[in-house]
Amino acid sequence: MKTTVTIKVNEETLYKIKNFYEPHLTTNHNEHAFFTAKTDYCTITAYKTKKVLFQGKEAEREAAMWASIQEDIQNKQHQSYFLESIGSDEVGTGDYFGPVVVVSAYLDDTHVKKIQSLTIDDSKKLTDHDIKKVAPHLLNLLPYSLLILRNEKYNEVMNESDMNLNKLKALLHKQAITKLIQKINKNTTIIIDQFCSIDYFKQYINDSKFTKKINFHTKAETKFASVACASIIARYIFLQEMEKLSETLKITLIKGASSKVDRQGKQLVEKYGKDILRRIAKLHFKNTEKIEKLSI
Repeated sequence: MKTTVTIKVNEETLYKIKNFYEPHLTTNHNEHAFFTAKTDYCTITAYKTKKVLFQGKEAEREAAMWASIQEDIQNKQHQSYFLESIGSDEVGTGDYFGPVVVVSAYLDDTHVKKIQSLTIDDSKKLTDHDIKKVAPHLLNLLPYSLLILRNEKYNEVMNESDMNLNKLKALLHKQAITKLIQKINKNTTIIIDQFCSIDYFKQYINDSKFTKKINFHTKAETKFASVACASIIARYIFLQEMEKLSETLKITLIKGASSKVDRQGKQLVEKYGKDILRRIAKLHFKNTEKIEKLSI
């Protein structure tokens, strides 16, 4: 009797299935299919949507095997994502107006159930509304440390001859992480969303004992909940700071560094004078030069 079974898998399992059935791959005439394969007892069609269709006498057995493997992978990913750790992330380095905010957050097993009930993701993928809804819960739930480098101090530091943005971020992360370690009084895994090479990070910090503890990961906020939580808290604080500046200036400051920001900068210079940028903006951005040209 011919049986048909469909399972849904993730990308990792999809490629495992393809590699497993590689000797049995057939010509694929279906534009929606990722691959097709045919064994003596089962035909496998994997779709780009990550659904996999098993047809034939052994369809149930083959599908059950891959469903079990998929479950094991998901369990491992879940454990890795909710790893007990300090996650550290920064916000505001790509925005012309407003401060740089660095947050380190500590996550352990006692926090996981409550975290799972919230919408935790990379702060860049969440709307401002989502951030404002989720972040207060995280602030009440997690031990964290917070650094706000406002624009006047930022411009002063960035004007130092040996300073660059990545070095500044490295020093701020170290300070935030050190403060949090002192708060929780516990040795644990430390994860930073990678923003430069590890070799450069070591040079910037110049503290081998500290750098030995650091785990650098690209897109860490998508891989570890502790970094995602730090990212959300940092974004929340940044939004608060932007709102305070906007209220003071009686204008809603634009995030980012687009041409719209240039035009708004021109308005602010015309209203408050050139010195206003030193107090609300990051002067080394190219926007400053563009605003000066617009203001001539």
